[in-house]
Amino acid sequence: MALVVEFDLISDRLPLTAVAATASDSTLRIDDILTSERSRPVIVFWAEGETFDTLEAALDDTAVATYSVLGTTENRRLYRVELSDQPPAIYTEFVRLDTAPINAMITPTGWRARIRFSDREALAEFHDACETYGITFQLDQIFEASPETDNEYGLTPKQRETLLVAHEAGYFSIPRTGSLAEIGAELGVSAPSVSERLRRAQDRLIQHTVALDENH
Repeated sequence: MALVVEFDLISDRLPLTAVAATASDSTLRIDDILTSERSRPVIVFWAEGETFDTLEAALDDTAVATYSVLGTTENRRLYRVELSDQPPAIYTEFVRLDTAPINAMITPTGWRARIRFSDREALAEFHDACETYGITFQLDQIFEASPETDNEYGLTPKQRETLLVAHEAGYFSIPRTGSLAEIGAELGVSAPSVSERLRRAQDRLIQHTVALDENH
């Protein structure tokens, strides 16, 4: 049974914590984690606040490769930040353990997250990895995934959207009539990110369909 887990990761080495510490007048909520065309990690996040001058000054002073504003409302801005350095190893554990971020916020001391794990074994592995990498894991809540946080195929909303766009573009057709770049352009992400999402989505579909048949 999938689990939804709410927890804090405490470490000043987690991406953009220095920015959150400087821009204390803004709330930073992660929208997506991607891969750039240069294979660098990319974090897309919403900033909420009265002004964004301090935040953007902090981004200018922090070791990020590039950043851009993707959208703006009255009190919110959507930022895309490409990191210049590789993130700490725990960053990759989210991918390795096939987790699905539901909500995550960047804080001055680390990340506060609400994540879906496939089972308790995956959660235990993640907890052990945090200890290995010197990151404090503070559990807040844990409960079984509900229909609102999961679906019968185990797909996240972004994975489902990417599969549908790829299907409509003819990416799975023979011969293929759509490319990763074209799909990425429609979704507003890089081609490597599309490839990564498709691989994860297909793996989840197999786990929740073909693999289930094999186990019965």
